Formats: sequence, structure tokens, C-alpha cells
Amino acid sequence: MDAVNNFGLQITNLAGHSAASAGVWATNFLILLILFGLMLAFSYKAGRGGIISLLLAFYAGYAIYSLFPYTTVIVNAGGTPIIKAVISIVLYGIATYVPFHFIQRLTKGGFGVLSFVPRFVLSLLAATFLLAVGYHVFHVSNIYTFPEPMNTLFGPDQYFFWWFIAPLLGMIFLVH
Repeated sequence: MDAVNNFGLQITNLAGHSAASAGVWATNFLILLILFGLMLAFSYKAGRGGIISLLLAFYAGYAIYSLFPYTTVIVNAGGTPIIKAVISIVLYGIATYVPFHFIQRLTKGGFGVLSFVPRFVLSLLAATFLLAVGYHVFHVSNIYTFPEPMNTLFGPDQYFFWWFIAPLLGMIFLVH
């Protein structure tokens, strides 16, 4: 009987440790989970063409934002780091919305249905793309202290390229 009680205690400890680990993980990656949830909700609302259009618009928006001749002047007018980050995000949002509007018109109804796994993966990759751009382009880490696991995944400059192309690779392999 003592072995059964000991086994039960081990299971209880394991469950408690797993729940605590899941809580720590969720806390460390809360912003990623929020962005992922938003992207997943968007993919269900807008459909297959909508999420594909959004991913393509992220790239077009980045190009427009980066090449717009007055981006630096407008962002630097903000003064404080938080205002600069907000201005950067708003400019990127505008630069992304315009191409999204036109790309969505081209892709409306042309892609069929997207199953759960590709939708899940593309939503996650869209969220990681936005986080990487936030880290490296908008310098959000100057105004918000991300948990160390987030800094490890998104902070290094050499990782930006891989997070940047991840949604493209996802579309190549998951959209048929």
C-alpha cells in the first residue's frame, strides 16, 4: 500500500511541476500567444485567402516602410522611445494595410479551404514575424523588457533573417 501512496505522490508532484512549468512558459511567451491568437482568429474570419494576403502584405508593408523616404524623419519626430515605437508601428500598419487591401482583392476565393494544421502554423509564423520585426525594426525592446526566453529567440540579429523568411517557407510548404 505504501508503494501505491508513493506512486500517487509522484504523480501529484509531476502534475504540479508540469502545471507550474506551463504557467511559466505561458507567462514568458504571453505576447507571442496573444499575437498568435489574433492571427488565428483572423485566419478563421478572413479564410485562406485572407491569411495568405496578410502574410504577403507583411512583406510588402516592410518594403514600403523601409523604403519610404520620410520614415526616419517622421519616427524621429516622436522624441521618446515609446512614441517612436508607436509611430513606427502605425507607419508599418499603414504600409501593410494598403497592399493587404489589394492583395486580398486578388486572392479572394482563389485558394479554397485551409485545414487546421496549416492555419495553425501560418498563424504562429505570422506572430513570430511580427515579433521579430518589433524587435529589430521598431526596437520595442527599448520600451518593454521582454522575458529572457523571448530575448533569446528574437533578440539576436543573426536570427532576424530566419524569423523574417519563416512565413514564406510556411506558405511554400503548407499552401497547395
